Amino acid sequence: MKPTLLRGLLLAACLMIIPLAGWSRNIRIDAIEVTGNQITKDFIILRELPFSTGDTIAEEGLEEQLRLARENLNNLLLFNFVEISRLQSVDDPSLITIIIQVEERWYIWPLIEVKLEERNLSTWLQNWDFTKITIEAGARIDNFLGLKHKLVIAAHGGYQWGVFLGYRDISLDKEGKHFMSVDLQGNVSRNLDIYTGEDKPARFNMPGVILEKSVDTRINYTYRPDIRTMHNISLMHEFTMLADTVLKINPHYWGNDQLRRNAFRLNYRYRLDQRDYHPYPLNGYFLQAGLNTYITTDATVRYAQLTLGLQYFKQIPGSRWYLSTVFSGGYSLSNTQAYILERAIGYDNNMMRGYEYTVADGQSYAISNNTVKFNLLKKRTFTLNWLSFLPKFNKIHISIYANAHFDMGYAHNKWDYELNSLGNQFLYAGGLGLDLVTYYDMVIGIDYSVNKQNHHGMFSWKNFFFSIKVPFI
Repeated sequence: MKPTLLRGLLLAACLMIIPLAGWSRNIRIDAIEVTGNQITKDFIILRELPFSTGDTIAEEGLEEQLRLARENLNNLLLFNFVEISRLQSVDDPSLITIIIQVEERWYIWPLIEVKLEERNLSTWLQNWDFTKITIEAGARIDNFLGLKHKLVIAAHGGYQWGVFLGYRDISLDKEGKHFMSVDLQGNVSRNLDIYTGEDKPARFNMPGVILEKSVDTRINYTYRPDIRTMHNISLMHEFTMLADTVLKINPHYWGNDQLRRNAFRLNYRYRLDQRDYHPYPLNGYFLQAGLNTYITTDATVRYAQLTLGLQYFKQIPGSRWYLSTVFSGGYSLSNTQAYILERAIGYDNNMMRGYEYTVADGQSYAISNNTVKFNLLKKRTFTLNWLSFLPKFNKIHISIYANAHFDMGYAHNKWDYELNSLGNQFLYAGGLGLDLVTYYDMVIGIDYSVNKQNHHGMFSWKNFFFSIKVPFI
């Protein structure tokens, strides 16, 4: 075969392969412009972006990078609205400018709050007990100095008495890889959950008797190697004075018979968070693993717990349907029986719908929350003209989701305690719900669930559960 013919065939083959492989053009980010941030420092926003000025990105991957940037900025919980666009250079189409426009929230909140001292709103509504109310007053600054620091100063009284001082999310470097938080809290309590009876915390109130005094100090260090990965180490010192009445009622309340205690908690937590919006995720996944330890200074009470959390959220492509499954589990070891260390189902975030009014104590637990959602009302934005004098509040967004849910769980309790029945058995519940998602990370929900025990019958108002979810202090 002649060389010219061979070269011609090779050239033709190359011309055929190139279209099949596709043509990918690279785009370089020439500049990033941030507008609307009157308080928040530019670098707080720029460090959350998956790209920076001068980066080169394949054109077909640019939209994915912009989506991640938008999610990261929304999850700062500093802005009500975030818009990201790109502007192409007229002189050189391969150069673009990224324009980020934010609308900041109101950051200084007077803390005048009425807390219902029950496990949730629905539990309080069962009895309407106005003595179980704590009034808190103080101030919270969510974006202190424009650095995303959070400063909280508060005092509370009524059902519980105490003070709280917290300075959180202190960035130790401009890259946002190292953070520190410090909390100091003091409490005086005449009301205390001393044991669990009939699968509900038995709260005692002794007129004129202070059941517990405590001072807690906590310091946290967080290392964030990348935007969505965190390692957190926290060290807490607890000094507690207990009334002898508590140990007379429950000798196993906290693992020994001493009325004064110095104890330390050392906890580690790893988080990988790929959710689109933390307060109400619809897409993405989340992984959390941790080790919690507790030891008294005399080592008479020693405790360790391993925890695991897995979450997965997915929108069915091309539809308004969403699926999610959430798993949480824990396994603990201790050298003694201690009621305060045996929290399983119904405590903290380890909840099962249908069991909101009860708890299951134990040393180990596993929970699976499964949900199908339908978007009844897509996200809509409204401007309330009559609130024009409050620009941080007059523009709101609302979306509504209906859901069907089915939860399962099991709590293992090695201590034979005849007053409760939910431990050491497979639990399940199902039902329907409605969620309203709005600005300032607020989620208002109502669920109707029926559990395995079906204590209230299939149709009862007691199967309704109301909730208002807002960010913690």
